[in-house]
Amino acid sequence: MSARTAESIAEEVLAGLGVGGDPEWDAAPDLAVMRLGRREPPALPHHVFGPRWSEWIATCAEAAACPPDYVATGLLASASALIGHARWVQATPGWREPPHLWLANVGDSGTGKSGGADALNRDVLPEIERRMLGDFPERLAQWKALAEADSARHGEWQKSVKESSKGGFAPPMPPKREAPPIEPQPPRLRQTDVTIERLASILADAAPKGVVVMRDEIAGWLLGLNQYNDAGRAFWIEAFGGRPYRIERVKLPEPLIIPRLAVSVHGSIQPEKLAELFNGADDGLLARFLWVWPRVLPFRLSRAAPPTQFAIDALDRLRLLDLRPGEGDAPPKPIYVPLADAALPALEAFARDMQTKQEEAGGLLRSAYGKARGVALRLSLVLAFLRWCSEEGMAPPPAEIPEGVFLDACDTVSDYFLPMAERVYGDAAASPEQRDAATLARWVWKVRPEAVHVRTMQRETRLPGLVEAAPIHAACARLIEAGWLKPPARAGILGRPAARYSVNPVILEAPR
Repeated sequence: MSARTAESIAEEVLAGLGVGGDPEWDAAPDLAVMRLGRREPPALPHHVFGPRWSEWIATCAEAAACPPDYVATGLLASASALIGHARWVQATPGWREPPHLWLANVGDSGTGKSGGADALNRDVLPEIERRMLGDFPERLAQWKALAEADSARHGEWQKSVKESSKGGFAPPMPPKREAPPIEPQPPRLRQTDVTIERLASILADAAPKGVVVMRDEIAGWLLGLNQYNDAGRAFWIEAFGGRPYRIERVKLPEPLIIPRLAVSVHGSIQPEKLAELFNGADDGLLARFLWVWPRVLPFRLSRAAPPTQFAIDALDRLRLLDLRPGEGDAPPKPIYVPLADAALPALEAFARDMQTKQEEAGGLLRSAYGKARGVALRLSLVLAFLRWCSEEGMAPPPAEIPEGVFLDACDTVSDYFLPMAERVYGDAAASPEQRDAATLARWVWKVRPEAVHVRTMQRETRLPGLVEAAPIHAACARLIEAGWLKPPARAGILGRPAARYSVNPVILEAPR
C-alpha cells in the first residue's frame, strides 16, 4: 500500500486511537506535514471527454496502472495539435484563440507518468505521423531535382559573369530560382528538438497546423531556455498566442516567417524539481501550463488492452482537418468556430469570476487565473472536436461550440485545473526546512521507530538533505510542532539533552 493511501486510512482512525493513552501527548499528529500541507487533488472529470473517450482513458489508465489524469493530458495536448490552426475558437469577432494547450504531469518516479503517455506515444501517434507523410517523398524528390537544376544554372551564370568581366561586357542577370531556398521537411506532429531555428523551420514548412513538443522531463528544458539563445524564453512565451513571428539569422538565406506561432506542449516533472523551476520572476511562461498532479494509486496488474484502433481512427479525423486556402499568395487561414450565442453569458460570468479570484490570489496562481478564460475557450474547442471525432458516421465538423461543451470546459478549468495549479504552486513555495521535515516525517511513517536518533540519522540513515546535525534538529523541531515528536529529555550532570526524539505512539499504532 502506498504511503498516501495509508495516510488517508490513518486519518480516519486517529480519533479512535486518541493520543496513545499517554497524557504527555496532548495532540494527535498532523499528518499533513508529510505532504507539505498541499491540498488534495481533484478527481478527473471523465464525462467532459464524451462516453467513448472517457472509456478509452479509463482502459488505458488501467492497462498502464496509472492515474487516468496522466492519459488525459496526453490526449488533450495531442488533439489540440492535430486540430491546430485548421480551427480557432471565436468568442467575439475581436477575440479568437488557437486550440493549442500546454500540459504537464507532476509525480514521483514510478507513479505512471511515462506509462500514461505511452497510451498515445507507443502505437497511436506513430501511425498518425505515418499517414501525415502522404506524398512527401515525391515532393522531396521534385525539390531535389529543381535544386540540382538551380545549381547548374547558377554555375553557368557564374561562368558567364567571369567571361563578361574578362571581355569588358555587362554581366548577365542571375537566373530565377525555381526551388524553394530551404529543403522541405517531412510533415510531423511530435517534436523534441526545441531550438528556436529548428522549431521555426518546421512550423514554417512542415507543420503549418502546429506541432506538439513532447519532453519526458520538462524541468531541464524550461530551466535552460536562455542557455543557448537569449531570446529563448521570449520565443516560448510568444509560442502560445498564435501571432505572426519572423526570425532572421545570419546563417539563414532568407527570413523564416511563421504566420501563426503556436505549439502544443506535453511533458512531466518530479515534485522535487518544482521549487527550482518556479524560483524566479513571473513572466507568464509557467502560468500557460495546465499542471496535473493526481493522487498515487495502488499498483494493480491488468490484462486490459487499450483500444488502439479506435484512437487512431478518431484522431485521424482531426489530422484531416485543413486550413482555409488564402487568397492569392496569402497563406492559408484558420476556420473560426464561434461560441453558440447561448454560451456568451456563461463566458462573461466565468471571466468575471476568474477576474475576482485573480485579484484575491498571489504569485503564479494570480497569473493562472489571468489565463483561465482563454484556456477555457481553447479547451471547449478541443472537447467539442474530440467528441465529434469519436462519433460514428460522417457528420461534418462542429460549426459552433455548444453551450453545454463550453460549460464543461469552464467547470474543468475552475474545478480541476486551477485546484491542481494551487496544489503544484503551493508545494513549490515550500521552504527547504519544510521539505526536510516532510522527508523525515515520511521516513518515520514508513519505518515506525520509537525514537529519532540524530547520530543514527547522520551515520546510517542519511536521508536526502538530512546528513548534518543542524538540519536534522531543525526538521525534528518542526515535527515537534506538528505533534510527531517530543523534545529530547535533559540528562547527565551538565544537563545537556540527548539527541533522541521520541515518536508519538499514535504513529506507531496507526495502520500501515
